[in-house]
Amino acid sequence: MLREAFEYLTTPCPPLARRFGYLSEMVALGARHRRQGRAWAPHVAACHRFVEQAMEWATPGGRALIAGSGLLIEIPLERLTARFDEVVLVDMLHSRAVRRRAAALPNVRLVEMDVSGALAPLAASLDSRGPLPTGFVAPMLEGAPFRFALSCNLLSQLPLLPLEAVERRAPKIPAADRMAFALRMVHGHLRWLTAIAEHAALFTDIDASWIHGGTVSEVEDSTWGLALPAPDMSWLWDIAPAPEQDRRHDLRHSVGGWFDLRSVTSAFPPC
Repeated sequence: MLREAFEYLTTPCPPLARRFGYLSEMVALGARHRRQGRAWAPHVAACHRFVEQAMEWATPGGRALIAGSGLLIEIPLERLTARFDEVVLVDMLHSRAVRRRAAALPNVRLVEMDVSGALAPLAASLDSRGPLPTGFVAPMLEGAPFRFALSCNLLSQLPLLPLEAVERRAPKIPAADRMAFALRMVHGHLRWLTAIAEHAALFTDIDASWIHGGTVSEVEDSTWGLALPAPDMSWLWDIAPAPEQDRRHDLRHSVGGWFDLRSVTSAFPPC
């Protein structure tokens, strides 16, 4: 607990990230990884294999963008820096450990931003008690297009903390409006990735299973109703074995990875 408190108090954090709980989420994720490192190891290894194969689809050199770089648990950073001239790590905030690791690699750059473009409009809507925003767009990064872009376990997570803020501040907003807002976020994220890079890839959790005594008792969709094609790679992630999140149930995620994001977005309806 002391380590987590120190990290929370000393990590540089933009006001918008703090307001929506991204700092707390980052600290909690790091603590869970330290507790469940052995359970997470196969997932981490699978992520690294996927990233190493995905980046082979892009021509070496140029710039690479990693969206949702987080604590770099799932990212083989040194392999990326060896293949591309510059690697840009994008997230809402970066921990001190990530900053130290990036500082040791001369071709790594850190960018703190909301890749969805939704948080500032949402904050304004919640403050004014207005409807959920509809016209938000993801910001373009200086120097785009990139040679390669990768979204790292981010797609399913994008709407979670914003919708928690909606539940706290505007609980009367209809469920249909919330789902429409979530879908705009995830659709926009995928289109943004394909727009800023010559080649884009993605891995994300697809569903979450609650397991008791080896039997699946409940499965929850994690993709907000997106009609995704079959992934190029898939694996399981034992993210919270009992009693990590539930005293009696294990929590396991199914994860999918797609090497060519345009094969995913080509089936989407127009905006």
